[in-house]
Amino acid sequence: MDFAPYQSDEPSASRTNLGGSGTYTPPPVPRSTSTASPPPPPVYSSSPNAYAGGSSSTYGPPAEEQQNVPVNQYETSIPLRLDYESVLAYGALPPVGSVALLVFETKNDYIRFHSWQACLLFTPLFILFIILSFSTILSYLVLAVYIVFAVYMAYRAYRDSSSLERLELPVIGRLASDWVDSE
Repeated sequence: MDFAPYQSDEPSASRTNLGGSGTYTPPPVPRSTSTASPPPPPVYSSSPNAYAGGSSSTYGPPAEEQQNVPVNQYETSIPLRLDYESVLAYGALPPVGSVALLVFETKNDYIRFHSWQACLLFTPLFILFIILSFSTILSYLVLAVYIVFAVYMAYRAYRDSSSLERLELPVIGRLASDWVDSE
């Protein structure tokens, strides 16, 4: 007896196909010569809030649909332009300003990269400055290196913000880039 929920005939019709030998003979399958077109692809919304009722929420589209939402690489969480924010990573009292940008900037990888790089660059310099503060000449030398790096890196971050090109320092830049890419 065939109790499949998808059967097309009533159960009595399949019972009539039993021959005298007790073997089952399946009913003929109709063959279609026309080819059916595949179903249309689902329509995705370009608005990330379309799935959350139009409000800012933690709910979003399913994972397979999140790949189709366009991402603006120049958009930031803080209401500042990208180039000004990248300068703040190096110019706003590093490493304190860099840590503040890491906390408040959650959207833009370019800013997060420069914030990580500034933290990794200026924290050891700041600690070295504190340690060498007993010597006036050595502390001023470290302060001069600190200021030169801050000005040059802020200038490069500002200049490269239009193309989103990253100036990676030899060891620190690779580490900062890996951390941003893994977030």
